[in-house]
Parts: sequence; C-alpha cells; structure tokens
Amino acid sequence: MSGGKPIDIPTIEATIAPSVEAAGYRIVRVVFTGAGRRATLQIMAERADEQAMTVDDCADLSHTISALLDVADPIAASYMLEI
Repeated sequence: MSGGKPIDIPTIEATIAPSVEAAGYRIVRVVFTGAGRRATLQIMAERADEQAMTVDDCADLSHTISALLDVADPIAASYMLEI
C-alpha cells in the first residue's frame, strides 16, 4: 500500500452491500488492516434471518464479494479477503 491511494472503506461497502443484502446477509463491519504481504480486508457479516453464520455462509459470501471486488478493483495493492 505504500505510495498508493488510501483505502476507501465506504466505497467498498457501497460496492458490495447490494449483493450481500440480496443474498440474505447484512454487513456488520468492513476493516482494512496491515500493508504489503499482510494486508487484509476483513468483512464481518451476519445473516438477515438472525440464524448463526456457517462456514458455507462465509464461503458463499467470500465468492460473491471477491468477484465484486475483482471487477471494481478498489484496492490497488494485493491483500487477503477475510469473511
């Protein structure tokens, strides 16, 4: 991330929220931490139906969000996506 533009969390959230909500989830928090090889975009979500999140829920969200971020490309540097 050195020398790059700052990470715009509200834009990232606005990019992914419609698809996340359409899939039946709510975004709780979006956080970008670290830099370089340890950079991580952490997205916390919960199910809209108030049921407990499962590993399958996280995997589904990961695939959906990853595809959206690949297209929008809001983060110039490489990073890990954590759901």
